[in-house]
Formats: sequence, C-alpha cells, structure tokens
Amino acid sequence: MTFTRSAAALGAAIALAGAAAGIAGCGSSSPSSASSAPAKLTVWRMGGSVPSQVTWMNGVVAQFHKQFPQYKTTKVAVDWIPWGNRTTDWTNALTSGKGGPDITELGNTDTPGIATQGALSAITSQVKGWTSGSDIIAGNLANDTVSGQNYAVPWFGGVRGIWYNKDQFAKAGISAAPTTWAQLVTDAKALMKAYPGTYGLGAPSNYTNAIVSFIWGAGGQVAVQSGGKWTADLTSPQAEAGIKFYADLLLASKVSPAKYIGQTELGAPGATSGGSDEDFAKGTLDMYIDGPWAKSSLTAVSTKNASQWASFPIPSENGPNPAPAFAGGSDLGVWAKSANKTAAWDLLSVMDSPANATTFANSQGFFPDFTSQLSSPAYSSSPLLSGFAKAAGYTQISPLNSKNWGTADATDQIIPDMMKALMQGANFTATVTKANTELQNVLNTGSES
Repeated sequence: MTFTRSAAALGAAIALAGAAAGIAGCGSSSPSSASSAPAKLTVWRMGGSVPSQVTWMNGVVAQFHKQFPQYKTTKVAVDWIPWGNRTTDWTNALTSGKGGPDITELGNTDTPGIATQGALSAITSQVKGWTSGSDIIAGNLANDTVSGQNYAVPWFGGVRGIWYNKDQFAKAGISAAPTTWAQLVTDAKALMKAYPGTYGLGAPSNYTNAIVSFIWGAGGQVAVQSGGKWTADLTSPQAEAGIKFYADLLLASKVSPAKYIGQTELGAPGATSGGSDEDFAKGTLDMYIDGPWAKSSLTAVSTKNASQWASFPIPSENGPNPAPAFAGGSDLGVWAKSANKTAAWDLLSVMDSPANATTFANSQGFFPDFTSQLSSPAYSSSPLLSGFAKAAGYTQISPLNSKNWGTADATDQIIPDMMKALMQGANFTATVTKANTELQNVLNTGSES
C-alpha cells in the first residue's frame, strides 16, 4: 500500500520499464459489457497473507456471490504479492500479457504511474454509476484520475495528525486543540511551562511527510505539473512560509529539541524507535506528529499515559480548516488485460463498499476513503481517532505520487537535507533555492543535475 512507516516507502513511485502502452491507448480497455460468468477471478493483494485478511476476503467473496448470483460458480483466487515484488510482477504481466490479475491492489503513490503505462483499465463510467462513487474523498479519487479518466478507486488510507495528552492539555490550561500555527506554538510553550524539562512539539528534520503539510497549510505547493512537466514551487512565498515555520519550531520558537536534526520520527534513519515517537510515549515530548498506526509502537514503549492520548489535525497557517495531510494507502484497479472486466468491477465494488472498506481499514489502523464514514461515532467519539478522521477529510498526494518522487525523497533526500541545513543555521534563501532546483530536476529527469 506504500503506506508503511518509512518515508521512503511512502514516497515510492514506479515506472514500468518496457511497458509501451499509454493512456490514450487505454480507452478500449474499459470494462466490457460481457455478462458471461468467468470460471475464475484473480485478485492481487499486496503484502503477506495473514489470517485476519484471509477471513475478511472470504467474507467479501461470500457477499459477492450473494449480491451477484450470476457469478455464484466463479472462483475468486487471491495471490499475495510482496510489496517489494510488485513492480516486477506488474511489468512481467503487462509486457507478456500472461499471468496477470483481474483486480490489483496498488499503493496510491503507484497508481498514476501504473495507469500512465497502460496497465489499468479505465473505469470512469463505472465509478460515476456506482452508488458509493460520490462519497469517495475527492482528493483521493483525484489521485486515481489521469487525463480525465478514473483508473482505480481509493480503498483505505491513513494520514498524520498531532498526538497529545488530554491530561497535560487540561493542566496547562488548554481548552481546545489549536487550529492555527500561532495557537500551536502558544500551546507548545504552555505545555513546556507546565511540564518543565519537556519539549512542546517534535520537529524531526527528516520527516518529509509532515513537512509538506506545513507547506500546503500555508497555501503553497511542493511542485506542480503542467503539460507533463514539473515545476518545483518551494520558493513561492507560501511554500517558504511553511518551510520557515517548521524550521523555526527549533530555531525561533524553541519548542523542538535540536536532537531531532537528522532524525525521522523514529530516530536515526533506519531506526524503529528512539526519536520523537519514544519521547512522546515516555512523556518527555508533549506533542508528536504521526498517524494512528503508531499506537502499537508507542504502547510498546510505555502505557503509562495511553489512556490520555488524543489527536487533532495539523493546523493550517490561519485556520479554521486543517492543513492538507499526505494521504497514503491503497487503491483497487481493474487490470487492463483482464478478460473479465465486468465481473472484476463487480467484485471490486464489493471489496470497496463503504461497509467492507471500513471494516478492513479499522482492522489495519487506517481509515476508509468515504466521507460519510469519517463522521461515524466510531471515530467521532474516540479522542484518539477523531482528530485523524477529521484530517483524513483534508488530503493531498501530488507530487508524492510522481514517478521520480522516490528518487527525490528517499534517495536524494532533498527536502530532509534542506530542512536539516536550515535547522543547522544555513542561509534560508540559498538553501531553499538549491533544493527547489534539485527537486525540479529530479521530478523531470530522475537526476539532480
């Protein structure tokens, strides 16, 4: 799903080598009107087979047979594809025309690139005619839209928000979660005053997926695409405001410790703990940026304050709405070379029904991609989940779904290196301008120069 805890995996995007078909050639691959029941449908799921997911899928298949009795004899085979193998397997299936699925799960950062290579069937008419289609979070569906055509639908996702301790907020005199940057800093300082020896808000420099929310929260963009070309936008006044605010959490506001320079939220690059995550769990950091999936790793450090943990969305510069959060997760698409596109869509619509998507997302620590579900009592009544659920309604993906983003972020570490240099006192204009040039080159060519 490319929504793992590492920034590298979150930013990963792919280019299917050797796949020659383009978007223009995909129109004829839209689901056909053939009504004959196939003997078998093959679904490619990413990751490893675990009992809970097998049970969930078995339930979906039973619903599929009941909801579409014309397919009552159709066998549904699920192949589990390791995330690291997905590019090779997609490429081989596309170029050979053999051994491919009827439905494939994709990380949402994968989808635009896969669609552009001609591996997915256009399903625009199916999405428009689907009763649940209008309920999909618009920003997430936009990620699955290329040249005006839908090539997948969002399945589940997750976003980052800000973890905090309800008891600490109350004792610091904070009665409501902040909705602006100024309020965020004020609250961080109030917490540090109420709890001497703590820091108010962790700001690791190697944390692109948090940093971009502050760029977006000021109305800026990381990069924009037009006519197939990317233009980096880090030097716009809005983007620079977001970059400066994040750096100033250390430099000017002094609510984040210097030890997070060069760290991810999990500590030193490659570590699984020891950074702002562990400090929050121990109570030495008052607020911490991460997603709801972090709960298991936080409780592994300490359960002392777990009953008081809650969340709120990352604020925008001036409120009242949250800053857009990077939405990572998985999509579902119909394979372009499937001989059973109609049946594949019908099965996909059952897999991704609001009820099934919600059940699956909850079991994995994520959220469904349907607006109506995000306001359900299961989320709104939970102090921990309600903030994340609200954030999930304000999402953005581009350019973290561009084919060269993995190089820009995971390999070249352009934004982390920029932020690290700024936090170490480098000249702001020169540092951001350099990063902007490098980012634009990588997004367009795959190389910084």
